[in-house]
Amino acid sequence: MAVWRGHYEGNPYVGLYAKATDRLCLIPRGAPEKFMRGASALGVPLIQASVDGSPYVGLYFAMNSNGILAPPFLSKEERGVLEEAGLNVAVMRDSRFSALGNNIACNDHGALVNPDIHHEDARLIEKTLGVPVRYGAVAGYHTPGSCLVVSNKGWLAHNRISELEAGMLKELFGCDGLNGTTNMGSAFVGIGAVANSKGVIVGESSSGFEESRITQALDLV
Repeated sequence: MAVWRGHYEGNPYVGLYAKATDRLCLIPRGAPEKFMRGASALGVPLIQASVDGSPYVGLYFAMNSNGILAPPFLSKEERGVLEEAGLNVAVMRDSRFSALGNNIACNDHGALVNPDIHHEDARLIEKTLGVPVRYGAVAGYHTPGSCLVVSNKGWLAHNRISELEAGMLKELFGCDGLNGTTNMGSAFVGIGAVANSKGVIVGESSSGFEESRITQALDLV
């Protein structure tokens, strides 16, 4: 188990700044050395990326081991960085859902997407990620990516999910999980942690109990 509790330039919502799979982890271009060292807890190569010059790669990208989804304002140069890292890149067309990290939660088994995303974009998501796509809200929110941290071994969900939702997540993602919080009570766990099957980065404001719950949920104990 590898866990790093930290921040990105003082912000404990580390999920805004990184996105990971079992193949690699995206971090912002020019990320602080301390953040880069901490991200090594995920045990995969680190790729420095950006979206329209922004460091919010965790917010704007959704990805699994098969591909990555990017917003329409990804530049040609930024796309080239991703492709050089061996990623299959697809650019979404509808700019209303540009914060793809908030609107899509996925692993190598399935993807849960904002119910308001157009069916044509849902087909693009399915084709790019190579997994079944399901429309769904989490705890009443249409932004499942903000409410979930998902790896191939487990998931952590918004602390108010129902038993029915938990069963759906287990079926879709092919693994067990738990509800919980990060950063002293934030239920929007998708922006409070970054994980893959090898490790997790948690916001430094998270309590010891929250960290324990997160590692249990992601089967990193």
